[in-house]
Amino acid sequence: MGRTNIAVDEQIADALADEATRENKSLYALTNEALSAVLRVCEYSGTPRELYPTWRWGRILKDTDAIPLPGGLMEKIMKKAYAADKAWLLGEWRDEGRRVGEYLHMYAEKFDELIPRVEELQGLLPVKRVEIEHKFDAQQKGTVTIRVIGAGFSQETTECTEHFLMGILSAYPYKILSNRISQGIIEVIAEENKPR
Repeated sequence: MGRTNIAVDEQIADALADEATRENKSLYALTNEALSAVLRVCEYSGTPRELYPTWRWGRILKDTDAIPLPGGLMEKIMKKAYAADKAWLLGEWRDEGRRVGEYLHMYAEKFDELIPRVEELQGLLPVKRVEIEHKFDAQQKGTVTIRVIGAGFSQETTECTEHFLMGILSAYPYKILSNRISQGIIEVIAEENKPR
């Protein structure tokens, strides 16, 4: 098969060349490997834009020893555990959130560094949508408002997700100012404990 020239931005060409060197591959081999992966995703109705967030989510699951469960099964397990020992279950979700938060802290030292990456982190939570708003007052003290929509099908799973979220926040220097939930919806407002 003949070769085809493909135009790319100079920065991408440089990054590809650097990566090929790191992997001890030719630029031709690495480019073919990368484009082949993208085309396989597209073949199954995926898009190139989905590749990085999906890989990132998979890596986080692997690094934190997490396993994805079907939503219906997770609902049943959480309802049963909630009825048996609510305090234990919510504590476990909060502890797990803190553990994941400490992992994320390695990659984003400040919580606001996670905000632009919220799409790739949504896979960690059993939710439909996450909105994060960061504000600063005159003294440059920050507050963050996190709204989660579609956080489970029941009050029990919504509470578990809320505790997981508060656990993530506790890995950063934030103090919870208020939190409210209704079935499937969470809003947490937290304040930075130290100035920027």
